[in-house]
This record gives sequence, C-alpha cells and structure tokens, in this order.
Amino acid sequence: MTLAANGSSKTVGTCEGTSITSSLDGLQSISIAKITLSLKHYKGSLSIVGGTHNIKPSDHPVVGGTGDFLFVQGYVTSSPVDLKGLTVVYKIEFHLYWPPYAIQESS
Repeated sequence: MTLAANGSSKTVGTCEGTSITSSLDGLQSISIAKITLSLKHYKGSLSIVGGTHNIKPSDHPVVGGTGDFLFVQGYVTSSPVDLKGLTVVYKIEFHLYWPPYAIQESS
C-alpha cells in the first residue's frame, strides 16, 4: 500500500486477503483482509470482512486489530481506481475510532 496511486509513492503498508464471488454477474464478492500499516505514529494491523462491489465503493467493517489498532472500531472504504488488466488499484479510506479504554496513556 502506498500514500498515492503511483509506484513512486511511499510504501506505508501491505494488504493480504481473499475474496469469493457471491453474485451471478461476478460484480459482488465477500472479502476478508488483513491490512498491516507502518505509519509515523501508528503501527499494527487491521482485520476487515465484508461485501465488496467490484466497480463501486464498498464499506468493510473492522473486526479486529493489533498493535496501535488493538480495540479500534470503524470501517474501511475501498474504491476501485484502475480496473484495467489483471491488476486492480483501489483507493482505501480509513474511518477509525479509538474508544477511551483503548487509548494508551503516555508514560
């Protein structure tokens, strides 16, 4: 994963997952993924599960997390940017909330 939709942009994470086609027209699927991020102030992973529409934006609930994302709540929106060829490029938007009990106090 990069900060912008080009190969020279800074790498900030990886996304590993799979999807299973769930509609007869092939445009919808059920997706599961682990997104591992290494940002300046946040390091860890998010687990997401949900339905994906292959040519429209889709929201995926966050079902778990590790590291700085432990106990985080929210969802991730994936929007297809480039559908040419075998490689698909998605824009990923994070909508995350840390409940008060999940925020670590400074030592």
